[in-house]
Amino acid sequence: MPSREVKSVADSRWVNLLIPGGGLILIGDCAYGVLAALLFTLAASLLLAGAYLFPDDVSRLWRALALGGVIGAYGGAQIRYAQTVRLQAEQAFWDLRSAALKRVRRALAAGRADEAWTELTPMMREAETDLLIAYLAAQVLTRRKDGFAALNAWRRVRRLDRHRIYRQETRENTLILAQYLGVPAEPRLPESLTS
Repeated sequence: MPSREVKSVADSRWVNLLIPGGGLILIGDCAYGVLAALLFTLAASLLLAGAYLFPDDVSRLWRALALGGVIGAYGGAQIRYAQTVRLQAEQAFWDLRSAALKRVRRALAAGRADEAWTELTPMMREAETDLLIAYLAAQVLTRRKDGFAALNAWRRVRRLDRHRIYRQETRENTLILAQYLGVPAEPRLPESLTS
């Protein structure tokens, strides 16, 4: 069963399609929601009044401008709705990420590497591009004494660390782990590929 939040976003999408600005109000963007609803209502009222109540008194130019206002307000409400939903989803992701990383750091500081790994595992797909997650994964794997995985994690940190923030720690851990595992610190290409 979908969560209440997912259902409310789906419901607000339909509301926003039927009543421009209504969906924005439902997802918490009240100022833009009310503004879009007022602009749409004003433009639609002018268009209907000019087309049906006073067709002889309102020129075609004003009716065309009112129609443009209706289309613009409707389109603007849909675009703003999509932007707001996307921004809220991104903010929720970053809030969850931040909370999870705090739990990982606390577990590491307390010496609970397995607990830290459990917290970090759901975010590991981000480790290929996210330096902080890769760094914490390398620390956790090192503390868990997971040799080859830790060595590969430190190599990933070195690859992602463009500004060399973790250069010293990466170098030290890579050398220690390589020596412990009896492998070269740097992976070497086979001679057939280097000739």
